[in-house]
Amino acid sequence: MKVATAEEVKSAVEGRISAHEERFGSGANSPCSTASAEMFTQDCGAAARATGADASFSLTQIRGREGFATLRSTAQRIRTAAVAYQHLGCATNPAKAAIRQACQEPAAVLAQGFSDLRDGANLGLAGK
Repeated sequence: MKVATAEEVKSAVEGRISAHEERFGSGANSPCSTASAEMFTQDCGAAARATGADASFSLTQIRGREGFATLRSTAQRIRTAAVAYQHLGCATNPAKAAIRQACQEPAAVLAQGFSDLRDGANLGLAGK
């Protein structure tokens, strides 16, 4: 029964992640990559919203279920990063150096978000 639940969660999460990852890219190919010229643009802002939404979706899928510790902590970290990115106004090309610096960490988390969520869903199959 637990394996079936884990497979169901993995399938649901993977479906969302794949669609967004195809659109926005991930890792070094993400507009939120700290090496990307798009990190302070609406392109990363849109990717941040999608990644945060996928993290929230993942949390909804595993609410009340055991064996998804990695996915839960990963999704919470990504959701926090998405909120921070938006709250700091990172997508509006902030002029202040301190704000630009503060945008680096959440952007890096978001750039890896799809891949990290996928890893968390896969670890759910192992009860982790």
